Amino acid sequence: MAGREEAILLHAKMTMAAEKNPYGSVEKVFPLAINSYVREGGRGYLGIKNVSAIPAEAVERLKRAGYALHTLDRASFGGRAVDMGLANPVTGRPMTGSSSGTAVNVFLHFNDLGLGTDGGGSVLAPAMSLNLYGFISPLFCTEVMKKREKRSTDGISFFPSLGLIAREYEELARGVEALLDLPDDGAEAAGAASEPPRVYRVEKDGLYQGEKRLGPAPDPAGGRRELIAFLMEVLPQCDWLISREGPVDVKAMGDSIFGHFDEETAREQRQSGKGLLRVVNMAGASALTMPESALGCAGLWICRSEPETVRRMLAAAAGVQPCRDEMTEWYFGNLDQYLDGGAFTLQ
Repeated sequence: MAGREEAILLHAKMTMAAEKNPYGSVEKVFPLAINSYVREGGRGYLGIKNVSAIPAEAVERLKRAGYALHTLDRASFGGRAVDMGLANPVTGRPMTGSSSGTAVNVFLHFNDLGLGTDGGGSVLAPAMSLNLYGFISPLFCTEVMKKREKRSTDGISFFPSLGLIAREYEELARGVEALLDLPDDGAEAAGAASEPPRVYRVEKDGLYQGEKRLGPAPDPAGGRRELIAFLMEVLPQCDWLISREGPVDVKAMGDSIFGHFDEETAREQRQSGKGLLRVVNMAGASALTMPESALGCAGLWICRSEPETVRRMLAAAAGVQPCRDEMTEWYFGNLDQYLDGGAFTLQ
């Protein structure tokens, strides 16, 4: 079978599997997405977080880039950091929120790309919890998103950012290109590229550039205000910052509603593996999750929300060898398992 025919068959199976909805992560399926995919030579299927904050402009941009709208995805109630009604397909624990269903539907191979919103880690954390690529930036549909001011459970006002989730880095990069007008290789970009990037790294014992210790770093599990202040101070000094975070919601549950009761629940919240990802958006920064082999772990790449800086960071990330887990690809990527039912099959 030719490659295009195989792709069409695969995307038909993606719709049938999504309609079975084995994990409860899908709220609506658009079966006629296959028409757009076939007729327009589409790149893939798109799932979007089922919240009003998703602007039509973003969906239209992704459609023009070849993504057919395939599902409306479940989101955790009230934007909560964990979704008490949806299980993580790997751990069986409550799924990380709030773009919970969007991440799950990409992980289960129902969609190629997911579009969600992130206020305090609501795209980055779900992506990281399932070893997926995630990216957020306030540069996406800025004027629309600036009309949606919110307040976190710890009293911090912020504007949500749009974010993307994908299994493959190339898929994520295509989505970013569709939503963000990144600069061409002009003189400024060429001049910046002539010098090696200034990359800072957060370690347990401090902030580093290469082997040089630059100073202390805050506790990643500490208060949001302290972490926001840290990013606001450090990001102007470097091209991007890398923080290894996780395992997200694997050993403990990272949720401020659960964690506020007493020292015991607060201690468990701090052990959830959620660090700077909780404040990237609140600090007005852009960030990328680069999955690692350990469950729920990733390198979090953070930069200033400037098109040239974002472009350079993404170009560097494209050269990083991806971490693939063959077992999860083999098991969760086998769409036939969702469609195989009945007591017996006549051959």
